Amino acid sequence: MRTVLSAVAIETLLLTSAAATEPLVFHRAHFPDHTVVSLSIVGNRAAASVGYDFDVLISLSQTSVDGEGAYSDPGKHKASVRCGPPAAVSMGNVDYQIPNSGVEPDWKDDLWRAVCTPPVS
Repeated sequence: MRTVLSAVAIETLLLTSAAATEPLVFHRAHFPDHTVVSLSIVGNRAAASVGYDFDVLISLSQTSVDGEGAYSDPGKHKASVRCGPPAAVSMGNVDYQIPNSGVEPDWKDDLWRAVCTPPVS
């Protein structure tokens, strides 16, 4: 079952990447000062680590609600994603269980969903 899900997820990522003309925004955070921080998937491939399904590159951008003061982080941040049980996102040698133990989903939950859940048409 995990192999089938991984194959579907890989196919979905490849098709999504080929069709996309810009990075896939998977998480947006809105702050009281009207700042919006967006996290985007800018690269993906099969994981180099046996314990994970995908390695992704994440970019970060910041804007204000009115579009002023745009900033795009020039760095690309690597994360690894495991779709099957136990679901996890790993970043900076720290493994985060999905769903997270917090009250609300956060960027790691959103990244996992973007990578591991096929789009519904």
